Amino acid sequence: MKKILYILLGLILLVVIGIGALVTFVNPNQFKPLLTEQVKKMTGRDLIINGDINWRFFPTLGLSVGETEFRNPKGFAESNLVQFKQADLSVSVLPLLSQHLDIGEMRLDGAHVFVQTLANGHTNLDGLMAKKAEVKTTTTENTITNHDQKAPWKVSVAGIKLVNASADIRNDQTKMVAQLNHINFTLDSFQPQTWTKATFNVQGNVNALTFSAQGSTDINLAADYKNVNLKALSATMSMTDGNIEIKNAALGLDQFTLDQWSNVTFSVDGKVPNLNFDTHGAAKVKLSTDHNVITVQGLKVTNDLVGKTLPRPTINLVVDADATYDISQKLTLVSQLTLNADGTMVSGSGSYLAADIPDIRFALSSDAINIDDWLPAKTVATNANNNVSAAAAMNTAIVAKENNDTSTQEPDLSALKNINLAGMIAIKQLTVDNADVANVKVVTSVKQGVATINRFEANLYGGKVTGSAFVNVNSTLPSYRLKNTISNVNILPLLTAVANNKLLAGKANITTDLSGHGLSKANIRHNIAGSIKVNIADGAVYGINIPDLLRNAKAKLKDQTNTASDTTKKTDFSALTTTLKLNNGFAATDNFQLASPLVVITGKGRTSLVNEGIDLMVNSEIVASGKGLDKIKGIAVPIHVSGTWQQPKYNLNIKDLFKNNAELESKAKKEINRGLEKLFGDKAKDDNIKNAADKLLKGLFN
Repeated sequence: MKKILYILLGLILLVVIGIGALVTFVNPNQFKPLLTEQVKKMTGRDLIINGDINWRFFPTLGLSVGETEFRNPKGFAESNLVQFKQADLSVSVLPLLSQHLDIGEMRLDGAHVFVQTLANGHTNLDGLMAKKAEVKTTTTENTITNHDQKAPWKVSVAGIKLVNASADIRNDQTKMVAQLNHINFTLDSFQPQTWTKATFNVQGNVNALTFSAQGSTDINLAADYKNVNLKALSATMSMTDGNIEIKNAALGLDQFTLDQWSNVTFSVDGKVPNLNFDTHGAAKVKLSTDHNVITVQGLKVTNDLVGKTLPRPTINLVVDADATYDISQKLTLVSQLTLNADGTMVSGSGSYLAADIPDIRFALSSDAINIDDWLPAKTVATNANNNVSAAAAMNTAIVAKENNDTSTQEPDLSALKNINLAGMIAIKQLTVDNADVANVKVVTSVKQGVATINRFEANLYGGKVTGSAFVNVNSTLPSYRLKNTISNVNILPLLTAVANNKLLAGKANITTDLSGHGLSKANIRHNIAGSIKVNIADGAVYGINIPDLLRNAKAKLKDQTNTASDTTKKTDFSALTTTLKLNNGFAATDNFQLASPLVVITGKGRTSLVNEGIDLMVNSEIVASGKGLDKIKGIAVPIHVSGTWQQPKYNLNIKDLFKNNAELESKAKKEINRGLEKLFGDKAKDDNIKNAADKLLKGLFN
């Protein structure tokens, strides 16, 4: 027993003597020139060790290095790429004999890293990778040479601590400045194929955005040091830049192993101007063994939105999807996509290719979408105190709004220049502006600042609509063109639904070809140009009864009352055709024609697209006998249409009635002369009375 104690004491004494000799005869500061020389050789940069290098003996033999700086090349905002106040490293000696590098706790205090990208694209990291590659090649050659002679080294670390570190990252090209401070990182006892715990926390700012983050996870490094497994990952973050505030963002991961599914949870709670959001979700995620493909299954994201900028006070938006991302190709593929916004469902698939100009492809479909549910409710102005009718109040509100709406503010469509897009949308039932549209199909694309609807088709009130359009935003004012065809559409229910206008009925066939520049409401009304060809068959004009007006005209000529007046304010017709030509803020026609069994109506005139005023002269001519109209068959009766779109006014033009019909004019003159003779007797032949009568007749017929 004593022998054993003597042996142990001898060994201890030997170690003590060895350490004493090491401290006495070996000054670690003499390695400074060697270290700086080797760093200069490997990196081309200067290493400045201002502090002392001291021996450490507890818990294992090691070194402590004081204040150290690793220089930047000239021309950068800071002189150092890396600097630190204190670094400690210890290594067990005996395990080295069996090719086991047993490192004690590695600790780095007050480290600071500065990375800068200059306006010309050069960074203070340039050149380091090339030097590292050369060193790696040399090391590889030595490893191959000695591969058959030596077994691989085993490495273990008692722990790693990064204490109160910081980093500044600047990009002079993008004007981005990021400052990270209070960076702390701790890794417990660590060796390959052994689970160990890591924790971190950091604070900082990127330009005006400030943030803080913290988290922890368990790490297991593979034996070849190429892959790492994780489990129980948890991280939280908060951030704000004055406009955007993320109160709490959280990420959770049950485990991560290459080519195996990981269960991921996440949540974000915050606000942007006029919008609060609470987002949370979950998914299964897998990374391929070549580190190139990320696959996501069962992604479900729930968004609760509250804000004044929304079409509703609150919206619940749920997104479900599967996706893959190919890192090498920068390509995202999305499948099984479903969007549910308060019960409005949209499904489909798509892709996103990341590039200088991103490329997007999509195919979306929905059973039913009601656009009106997502728009502000329409209001009708009324004035009960003044006993103003609802129609008059509505017209007043519209005119007032139109007079005040002089804004030429264009929508910001600059984003169309920075995206390539192509896709298709299919909707079985669409409600827009109270109109019911079925089987909608839209093929659209965006490329080089031109947004195009290549094909639009839909079923509309018994008929069909087809068309195409484009908007080009590459000029100061966007230019556009719209071409469409409406076939056999029942126009009365369409006008009733869209404009609460019941003035016109029939089967409509309309061809439109319009173009212009400027997309503000004022610019559209002032600058739109083109034509609208209208052909409406088997219809009726409500609000006016042309035959009844003619009967009234006949009665007035005979100084009688039309006792057989038809109280139905409707004029049936077999065909209504016209071509509207739009230009300079007006829509004009010179070939308006309405044909009915009793009357043929022709007309010409125009309407203002700016204030919606109407100036239209219509001529009506009886073409059939019967119903009290046989005696005025062939007589053309002019009707002037004025007022506005919402309140048109119809007036019989007596002057033109006589002017355009010689027989009526002759009869009217005879009746006036006969009346003068009855009134003045023989004095009716007096020159003064004749002159007065002539002036009266000229005023009436000319």
